[in-house]
Amino acid sequence: MQFFQFCIPRRTMKREVLASKKTNTNQGSTVIVLGDNRCGKSSLLARLDKSDRSSKPKSLLGYRVLHVQNDARDASYAYQLGTAGANLNPSELLQIPVWSLDGNESCASLLKYALPATPSEVVFILSASIDNPNLINSLKRWANVCTEQAQKHFSKEDLKAGRNQQERMWQEYVDPVQSHMSTSVVGSFADEHSLLPLDQGTLIENCGVTFMVVITKSDLVLGKEFTDAQFAKISIQLRKLCLSLGATLIFTSTKESKNIQLLQKYIVHRSFGTAFTSAAQVIERDSIFVPAGWDGEKKIDIIRESIPDADAALEPTRDKLRPVAKEQLIEAEEDQAFLKKLMDTLATSTTSSGPKQRTMQEEPADKDSPLANFFSNLLKDKPNKPAVPATSAQPMDSAATQAQLDRLLKSAQSSKAQASRDSDA
Repeated sequence: MQFFQFCIPRRTMKREVLASKKTNTNQGSTVIVLGDNRCGKSSLLARLDKSDRSSKPKSLLGYRVLHVQNDARDASYAYQLGTAGANLNPSELLQIPVWSLDGNESCASLLKYALPATPSEVVFILSASIDNPNLINSLKRWANVCTEQAQKHFSKEDLKAGRNQQERMWQEYVDPVQSHMSTSVVGSFADEHSLLPLDQGTLIENCGVTFMVVITKSDLVLGKEFTDAQFAKISIQLRKLCLSLGATLIFTSTKESKNIQLLQKYIVHRSFGTAFTSAAQVIERDSIFVPAGWDGEKKIDIIRESIPDADAALEPTRDKLRPVAKEQLIEAEEDQAFLKKLMDTLATSTTSSGPKQRTMQEEPADKDSPLANFFSNLLKDKPNKPAVPATSAQPMDSAATQAQLDRLLKSAQSSKAQASRDSDA
């Protein structure tokens, strides 16, 4: 099973898709993958086609073609359902167009280029990460986006026919037969009077299209942050949502390769109507699988009995929430207006801020530096020469002072007399 992704203009891509629908008889239903940003859509698609995620160009509406080699001898493709059992040659190559929408809801209008002619030919995959605190709200929001776009694109008659097909699919479901594929696996449900009515709460939010709910990063449920009660509450609310949408619930993990092959085969089953026999699995936390038609209110009530507040709001499963990047529309300014604003900013910053002057009171950055030690040693008193305080000089008495002044005066007079005699001579 291998994916091929094309990067071509929108009009050219649309013409090629429409042309392939007319010429290719083995093209299945259109698969559209939706979900919030960083919920694991890209990793899931990269794991399905075994390619490098970083090598794929990012786009608001990505288009791929899933090529599948049909093999009816594989027992895992058997499925006991009246509408299953497409007449396909095992050697034929099946093609499934896969679209992936960006995680911004403002791109929802682009779905008109991906939707096929009738609602019975589309499969919406709603993806969400298990560690998303707004897990249920995120899935409901994208389900509403799908419903709104389907009601705009399809006629009321087509939506009613798709709704009837979804109801019949649920009514005809029986537990899969755990045996190899044979011609007797697919039963006959031609008698509509033998079909039982739908359980309460089933398909009440379905507008006539096929839904699948894929929970990514399921390996995280085995961690300590998920308690038994918390996981049971998440499971109940997810199964109730899938029941109202008529959706299949499947837990996947690209890190641990959980349910990747199962998801591939179930996509082929819902796209072509081929047989499928994988049974529901609700025991192992990281590989939950609830196919459409299997679940019901009575089965959910079994878990609800042990959880009194099953319908309460979910608690965050991670301590630190991921920041949500809000995209803003940036308009370019005129050159002159931008330069004037820049000049005003520079002028304001120049006048308000000046060079910081260093004061004498500031201490050196490093008191243990060699320069600091040198000046500190100069200021210290030497041990061999005791310091003489300034006040230690003894004051002289008046008589001694007068005698010293008289000697200085006589010496000066004698020097003057000697100078005058030398001049006369």
